[in-house]
Amino acid sequence: MDAAAARVAGEHAGIRVSTVLSRDEATESLLEAAGEHGTVVVGSRGLGGFSALLVGSVGLRTAARAKGPVVVVRRVAESAGRVVTAAVRDDSDRSALMYAARTARLHGASLRVVSVWLFYQNVGSMATVFDDPSAVVAEAESKATARMVDPVREAFPDLTVTVETVRAASVAGALLEAATDAGLLVVGAHKPAHRIGHPLGQVTHAVLHHAPRPVAVIPRG
Repeated sequence: MDAAAARVAGEHAGIRVSTVLSRDEATESLLEAAGEHGTVVVGSRGLGGFSALLVGSVGLRTAARAKGPVVVVRRVAESAGRVVTAAVRDDSDRSALMYAARTARLHGASLRVVSVWLFYQNVGSMATVFDDPSAVVAEAESKATARMVDPVREAFPDLTVTVETVRAASVAGALLEAATDAGLLVVGAHKPAHRIGHPLGQVTHAVLHHAPRPVAVIPRG
């Protein structure tokens, strides 16, 4: 640990580096160290084979329970573009969107906001009302996303912001594709209303397992 701290301090002058050797359980130790407002950064620790695609259990538990941001970084990261991608679904993702905007500005990157919506072919009575129900849904989703992004444009006038509303069969699949050339993918910590323990939502869980880039999980609020 001392060697790692010395290397970080040597490569990033001006940053204070300290170490703690904890004998407690890993997740509890990380959450205690971060407190109410700290950020936790963990690596992705696969065990080989297919499991090499998976984030470790410590990372999952920490992301599910943390009150602040948790960033999961791949052990081997390829070079990526200077883009921060934010995944948004509804107003509960505003904190994740603002975090992404602040991070993009800090690193001189651009911000790409991606909203993914699902459209099922069997839309029942809706199909009898509209000639093209998918177009109606797409327009509504696009307007809702634009309303979320407007405050970001006002707060960060010098930030380059692009918005994409994507129709897909899989939300997680679309986000993983959107993150291919991103330096960071930011998602909200959507948690099921009825859960055992502290699991994350299915989309967040899938993204953490398979994203090729670093992922930041931001709690609601």
